[in-house]
Amino acid sequence: MVCVWGTALSRPATEFDLALRDFDEGQQLQAIQPDRARQLFRSAAQRFSSVAATGVGNGYLQYNLGNCYLQAGDSGRAILHYRRAQLLIPRDPLLADNLALARSRCLTQIQPTRRAAVLLSLFFWHYRSAQHERGVAALGSYLLTFGLLTAHSLLRRRSLLILAAVAAAIAVVCGGSLLTDRWMERNEPAAVITQMDVPVYKGPGPGYQRQFEQPLQPGVECVVLERRDRWLRVELPDGNSGWIEATTAELVSDEQPGERTVLLR
Repeated sequence: MVCVWGTALSRPATEFDLALRDFDEGQQLQAIQPDRARQLFRSAAQRFSSVAATGVGNGYLQYNLGNCYLQAGDSGRAILHYRRAQLLIPRDPLLADNLALARSRCLTQIQPTRRAAVLLSLFFWHYRSAQHERGVAALGSYLLTFGLLTAHSLLRRRSLLILAAVAAAIAVVCGGSLLTDRWMERNEPAAVITQMDVPVYKGPGPGYQRQFEQPLQPGVECVVLERRDRWLRVELPDGNSGWIEATTAELVSDEQPGERTVLLR
């Protein structure tokens, strides 16, 4: 199910309202005028992007951008914006369903390594929680640890010491999770291929040999290992790596406005 939920803003005829109008009209024309419907979905995406560019944005705005691109047939940008929304609203069930649908439409299907699947299973809480939620949990547990230790020094109850140890462990785990995210964003940021027929080379330039016979298609997810001029060395989910032009992919964490005002729900 693909949908856009929204509420009107205070001023009429805003970009937000026009984006909703274009999306609704595109939904109505999808069966009878598919080309016109795709134009309207792209227009809605541009208008939502204009809203995000003003600094007003959150996970639901990114989610709506993903919906627009999915309906327009652009699975690459749909996955990109769903991934951006996932950073802020990771447990939204509609987001999970639409991201899975967009991934199923990617023409280049790459299976992740067994190690990646195991890590995803073991550390599911890390991938299914937003950074600000883990930050609150880390800070709260840290303060609770000192509160319990203070109470223990006064009351001398072993139960308070045990609770303090548990709280300290939670603070360390959540803090480590945040540091891991920060390290990954800085050193190995996630990216999504957004262009058609992207060749992968063994070095930073078309003069190098092709790494793979088949080019990558929009929607392929990867991490950036290295940057050199206008070239990126990326690692694919199956562990293989190679060089692509920087203009053919976009970073997931790029231009994230943060959780400010919930516009769309």
